[in-house]
Amino acid sequence: MKIKLSYSNLLFWGFLVLFFATTQIMLGNYFGPRETGISIILFTLLYRWKKWLGYTFLGITFCCALLYGFVGLTYGHIDKNAVDALLFTNHEEAFEYASSVPLSVFAWYGALCFLGGATIFYLRRHPRFLQNTGTGTVIVALSLFVALSSSTYIKNLSRGIPSHWWDLKGTEIHFTHDVYSAFQSSSQGRNKFSIFNRHADWQATSGEKINTYVLILGESARRDFFGAYGAPWANTPWLSEENGLLFQNYLSASAGTAPSLSRQLYLKSDQADFNPAYNLITLAKSAGFHTVWISAQGERGGADSPISVVAKMADEYTFIADNLNPLNKLIKKTDFDLLQPFHQALAYPGKKLIVLHLLGSHPQACRRTDDQYTEFFRSKELSCYIESLRNTDRLAQSVTDALKQEERLHGRHWSILFTADHGFGFHYRSKRLVFETYG
Repeated sequence: MKIKLSYSNLLFWGFLVLFFATTQIMLGNYFGPRETGISIILFTLLYRWKKWLGYTFLGITFCCALLYGFVGLTYGHIDKNAVDALLFTNHEEAFEYASSVPLSVFAWYGALCFLGGATIFYLRRHPRFLQNTGTGTVIVALSLFVALSSSTYIKNLSRGIPSHWWDLKGTEIHFTHDVYSAFQSSSQGRNKFSIFNRHADWQATSGEKINTYVLILGESARRDFFGAYGAPWANTPWLSEENGLLFQNYLSASAGTAPSLSRQLYLKSDQADFNPAYNLITLAKSAGFHTVWISAQGERGGADSPISVVAKMADEYTFIADNLNPLNKLIKKTDFDLLQPFHQALAYPGKKLIVLHLLGSHPQACRRTDDQYTEFFRSKELSCYIESLRNTDRLAQSVTDALKQEERLHGRHWSILFTADHGFGFHYRSKRLVFETYG
C-alpha cells in the first residue's frame, strides 16, 4: 500500500516538517533541509516498526529542545562553557537569566508545543497511519536515510580518511556528540579540582614594603562603558581621578565566569599537568600572607566551581549570598554588604591578601541598582548597567579610603587591583536590543 496524500495527511506532514525544523533550531541551529529530512525518515521508520519507538523519538527530541532551547536560541550549539554555566550557576542567577530571555524565545516554545501536540493528536486519531506502508516504500525510505546520513562518512572511508560515528549526518547524531563532548570536557576540568590534587610547592618570597594586597573581581564589566576609559558618561568619578594605572590591552580569557577566572586565578602551564593547588591563594600563603576571600556571589554546593575551590583554600572565606541557606533568599544582598567583613579582615595586623568577588554588573543590571539609573542610554537595562558600574566605582573608592586610613593610622602600605571576569554583550535583533547573559 501507498501513503495516501489526502488533505489531512498533507497537513500532518507539514506539522512534522515544522516540528523537526523547530527543534533543530532550538537545539542550536542544526537546521538544514537534509537534517530535517533525515529526522523525518528516521521517525517514519521507527514508528512503522514499533509505534512506541516513534513516540519515544518524538518525546526525546521534544524534551531536548524544551530543556536547551533557552540557550540554543541565544548562543547556539552546546559546548563546555554551556555545561559549566549549568553546573556552576546558582538559583538566583538562573532566575535572572530566564527573566532576561527575549520574548521571541517564548514564541519558539509556543510553536514547539503546538507542533508537537498537533503531531501527536494526528497520530492518535489515525493509529494505523504510516504502518500501512508497503515494503517498497520502506526500502526507499531506508535507502534515502542511508544516503543522506552517511555520504560524508562513506566518502572519507573510500579515501582512507579516518572516520567516526559523529561524521554521520543528522541532528540527532551531531547533538548527541556535542553533548557528550561538552560534558566530557567539563568533567575532565572538574576532576582536576579533586581534593586529592591540592598540594602546591611554591618557592615564593615577599617584599617588606606592601602589607596589604586587595584584589577586586568585578562581574560582567566591559571597559568601553567606564567613564575612565572614555565612555561619554561620568559613571566612574573615583577611578577617573585616582592616581593609578589603567590597563589598556588586557583581554578576558573567556565569556563565562568559571572558565575566565580559572585562567586568572590558577597557574596553567599546560592542560596535561594542570594542578589546581597552584593558584593565587596558595601562592600568597606560601609567601607568608594571611588570605581572606569575601564573595557577594553564592557558594555552589556539591560539584564546586573552580572559583569556590580556590576561595575555600583561603585562611578565611565568606559567601554573603550563600545560596545553600534558604533564609538568605529572603534578604537581598549587594556588593556594599562586602564592606563589613572587609573592614574586619583589614584589622588583621600582619601581611594579608583580601579578595573581594562582586556581583557587579551581572545581568539583570536593574536588580543591582533597584531599577535606578542616572542617565538613559538606549534601554532601561543598559542604563542600569551604566549605573551598576557607578556602584562598583563607589565600592572601590570605599575600599581604597579604608586602606588609606589604615596606612595613616598604622603605617601599613597597600596595593589594590581591580579586574573583571568578562564583559557584557548586546546586539539588535529585529530592531530589539538583546543582551548576551551567558556565563
